[in-house]
Amino acid sequence: MRLVFLQDHLRSGGTEGQTLHVADGLARAGHVVHVIIFRRGGVMDEKAARFEFELHFLSQGPLKTNWFAPGLKAKIRSLEPEVVIAMGRMANCHAGLLCLGDRTYRLVSSFRTGRSIPFLYRKALRDSNHIVTNSKEALQRIAKDYDIDRPDSSVIYNGCIRDFSTSIPSLRNESNRDGPIQLASISMFRPQKKQIRLLRICSKLPEAINWRLVLAGDGPTKEACIREADTLGISDRVEFPGLLKDPRPLYFESDLAVHTSEQESLPNFLVEAQMSGLPVIAYDAGGVAETFAHGTSGYLVSQGDEATFLERLQFLIESPDLRLQMSNAAQDYAQSHFAPNAQLKAYKKLLNKLKT
Repeated sequence: MRLVFLQDHLRSGGTEGQTLHVADGLARAGHVVHVIIFRRGGVMDEKAARFEFELHFLSQGPLKTNWFAPGLKAKIRSLEPEVVIAMGRMANCHAGLLCLGDRTYRLVSSFRTGRSIPFLYRKALRDSNHIVTNSKEALQRIAKDYDIDRPDSSVIYNGCIRDFSTSIPSLRNESNRDGPIQLASISMFRPQKKQIRLLRICSKLPEAINWRLVLAGDGPTKEACIREADTLGISDRVEFPGLLKDPRPLYFESDLAVHTSEQESLPNFLVEAQMSGLPVIAYDAGGVAETFAHGTSGYLVSQGDEATFLERLQFLIESPDLRLQMSNAAQDYAQSHFAPNAQLKAYKKLLNKLKT
């Protein structure tokens, strides 16, 4: 089958990683796969060139913007695809434009964002041949927020594309431990991620508890978080390592994954945390509840309930046996829900469905 994937720019985000992983997996399975990127200059450009699919960059000239896709229709036409799959926000907006004219291929739109979406994106969801979401919650939100009821849509969870099989430490034995309990949070620093309220929650832990928080990532609210840690008097307990090319060492050095975002789709951070055996404490937002088993591999806290979040956090910090039990459950949950082979199998099933 001849396939085209659309992506605006190859940042280091979860959607971009999923695009490359799925496209490469389908190419290795024997499909003819092309990936069209709207502009060059992404941190993953070089990596993408080493995969099995054919990579194409549109020519924006001196203009460098994620929304501009010059010659997209002509490029798609020249590749003669049977299926075009839009990945990411701008790609799906252009899929909305593709819905305006005649086409010889099946068009698949995708929805994996916690943010509101513009008109063209909504048009793609309404008029494409099929929708793929990365959580059940996302599919429900399309119907609730945008009155787009597509019962034939597919829910395909993000595959965990990092290999955690060879580096998982031996059950995080606490018996000889004398260092701090390490809390990890990995995400972009944006207003909706709410790292500042995580800092405020941690600052209220009892003084006698030896804890350390690592906030990995970059973005516009990072400097404000650094200042807030200083204001709260906890800057000596908080580390800001920036973007991590490979975050697995952080997972394996940590004890708990903590997440206080108020707006999500299906966060890859929590998927990877479960795969690495980290119990989770997270606010309920978007598809967060689908990344772990509440009460078994972590705790889901109602959005904004700071008192309960703090209570659960202190409880797990002071309960090493329970952390170990949840660590084992986390790995089991992740393997059964987010294994990359299961994701590719779901896409293959979708392609067979689109043939009929």
